[in-house]
Amino acid sequence: MLAQFRQRSREPELMDGSAYGREEYLDCLGDLRRVNQYLGGYRSLARHLYPLIRSQARRRQGSPVWLLDIGTCSADIPRVIVDWARGEGIAIRFVVVDLNHLAAREAANQGKHYPEIRSVQANALDLPFVDAGFDFVIASLFLHHFDDESAAGLLRSFARVAREAFVINDLRRHPLAWISIRVMPRLFTRNRLVRHDAAVSVLRGFTDGDIDRITRQAGVQVRVVRHFPYRYIITGSRER
Repeated sequence: MLAQFRQRSREPELMDGSAYGREEYLDCLGDLRRVNQYLGGYRSLARHLYPLIRSQARRRQGSPVWLLDIGTCSADIPRVIVDWARGEGIAIRFVVVDLNHLAAREAANQGKHYPEIRSVQANALDLPFVDAGFDFVIASLFLHHFDDESAAGLLRSFARVAREAFVINDLRRHPLAWISIRVMPRLFTRNRLVRHDAAVSVLRGFTDGDIDRITRQAGVQVRVVRHFPYRYIITGSRER
């Protein structure tokens, strides 16, 4: 079994295709919101991103801090960040991007009470934004959907549009993570997409060596921190 963890899997995830109906896909997005809430998606990102936003807000002296969320799904993480920023008295603006039209529409629907958030349907591999157009770029559980070459291209793109830094939250490939995630979806969901993709996503996740290889290919400098359970936070910035 350990042999399958030596290299990243190339098996596609079902939600990256189109063999599903609208209701099944929206149900999948609901499950992903719960995954982010209970399996460290919010906490691990917040630990690294919030100090950056605070520091930038002090420099901006009341002007909004601009963020871009790539592969947003239903924009649950941006909404959590906006709620936090409101409590801190920090003005922020979000553009959230997803290629899937159902996800982009659901992000807009879920964020209807969040005027700080604008949803855009766009391709992450060809971002329609100017250089340094945002203070921070974030991507959660997104990078593992791509092969090494495309992932390196995404990192270069993130560095291009991020004025200050990009912060990526993604999966660490490990046998224990794979065993756990094969069991858990069967306990909390009947959604076919989640049950299939959960285990596949771990096999498409990263090791330290994968991240080193991809970032060298991208030509970007990053800081990598492990978080429980089996998460990586990858932080990088534009060349000065």
